[in-house]
Amino acid sequence: MKKVKSLLSSFLAVALIMALLAGCGAGGSNTADNTAGKAATGNGTEQSGGTAAQAGEQPYKGQAISCVGFGAKWTDVMVKGLEEFKANTGITVNFQQLANDQIANKVAVSSAAGGKDLDVIAFAPLQNTLLYTKNGWLEPLDEYVSKSQDFDIKDFFETGLEISTRDGKLYGIPVMTEREIVYYNKEMFAKANVKIPKTFDELTEAAKKLNDPANGICGIAIRGKGPAAVTQFSGFLRGFGGDFINDGKAVINTPEAIKAFQYYGDLLRNYGPKGVGNMDWTDTQSLFTQGRAAMRIDADSQYGFAVDKKSSLIYDKVGYFALPAGPAGAKPYNITAWDLGISSGSQHKEASWEFIKWIMGKDMDVKTELAGNPSARASTWSNKDASKNFPSELVDVINQTTPVSVGTDRPYMINVGEARTQIGTVIIAAIEGKDVKAAADKANAAVQELLDKEK
Repeated sequence: MKKVKSLLSSFLAVALIMALLAGCGAGGSNTADNTAGKAATGNGTEQSGGTAAQAGEQPYKGQAISCVGFGAKWTDVMVKGLEEFKANTGITVNFQQLANDQIANKVAVSSAAGGKDLDVIAFAPLQNTLLYTKNGWLEPLDEYVSKSQDFDIKDFFETGLEISTRDGKLYGIPVMTEREIVYYNKEMFAKANVKIPKTFDELTEAAKKLNDPANGICGIAIRGKGPAAVTQFSGFLRGFGGDFINDGKAVINTPEAIKAFQYYGDLLRNYGPKGVGNMDWTDTQSLFTQGRAAMRIDADSQYGFAVDKKSSLIYDKVGYFALPAGPAGAKPYNITAWDLGISSGSQHKEASWEFIKWIMGKDMDVKTELAGNPSARASTWSNKDASKNFPSELVDVINQTTPVSVGTDRPYMINVGEARTQIGTVIIAAIEGKDVKAAADKANAAVQELLDKEK
C-alpha cells in the first residue's frame, strides 16, 4: 500500500508542474534568462556567503553529488564555475539539466524509492513545497543555515523564505523571482497626456482614455484565459481585500472577492482587446510589443520581449510602473519560481549544502543576476552594478514592489491546477458580464472540496 501511495504522489507531482506550465505561472521565470543580454564574467568561488573552503583545502575531497535542475542563464553561470568549486572543495557536481516537468517526474519517482540517488534538487516552491514536505522528500535546512552565518539568510526576500517554509522548517533556498508589474507605451501615454495611475480607479480612467478600438489599440491587455488569468488576477483580488484561501477555507465568494472579479471583468470587457477571454501571457505580450496595447500587466521577467529590437515594434517606448493600489492597498505578487533543496535520502547532505551555499552566496548571486537571473536577494537588487543589465526603470519598480508584495499568485494548495481551473470560470464569467456571484459560489464550493481532500 505504501508503494501505491508513493506512486500516486509521483504522478501528482508531475501533474502539478504541468498545470503550472499550462497557465504559465512560472513560464515567465524562464523567459527572464533571455533578457539581460550581457553574461557575467569570472567564476570565482571566494565570496560572502559562499563556500567556507579556502582554495586548495578540499575538505570534501572525493565526494560526488548529483544535482537535477533547469536550463537558464543562472544554470550557465553555475556550470562554468563547477571546476573551480571542485578545486576549492573537492566536490564533484554531476549536474543533470531537465525540462520542468521532467524534474518533477524524476524527483517523484526517485523519492518514492528512497531518494538516495538525488542530492541537490531544484523545485518550484509554489507547486511542490506542500507535496514534497508532506511526503518527506526534502531535508530541513535550518541546521545548515544556522551554522552558516555569513550566508545571510535574512537577505533573501521574506516572501521567498515563507513559501519555502513548512511547519516552521525551511526546505529550500530561493533562486529566482518574478513580480506583477505594469508595462506601458510611453509614446501613447504622452500623446494622450495620461499620468501614471496610482489606484485602480485611475487605472480604469487611463485604460478608458487610451482605448482606441477604431485603430486596433486596446487600453489594457491582461490575461483573460481562465486558469492562466488567475495569477494576474491575484493582485486585484488582494487589492480589494480578498484572497483565495483563509485558514484552510476557500474564500473566493466573499464580498471583497466579488468586487475584484467584477472590476477585472469590467476592465477587460470595456477596455481590453477583442477575444481577451482566450488570451494567455503570450497573446497579451504580442499585442503590447506590436503597439496594439497601451498597457499590459504581467510578470517583470518577461521584459526582454518588450525591449527586443528584433521583434518588438515599441522596444524604445517601453515603460514600467508598479501595480496600482485597490481599496486594501497595492498587493502585487512577488513569487519564487525556483528553489534549491536537499533530498532527504541524500547520502551527501553536508557536501550538498556546501554546493548550495556556494551557488546561492552573495557573490555568485551577483554573477547570475548579471547574466539575467532575477535574484531573490535584496542586496543584489540594491546593488547597481549587479542589476545594471536590467532597465533602470524596471529595477526601480522592482525595488518599489518588493516591500508590499505577496508571495503567492494562486491558491497555495497541492491540487492547485484544478483550483485554478475553477477560479478561471469566475474570471470568464466576469469578462462576459454574467452572474459573477453565482459563478463564484459554485467555484468556491469546488475549491473547498479540493482543500478538504488534502486534509
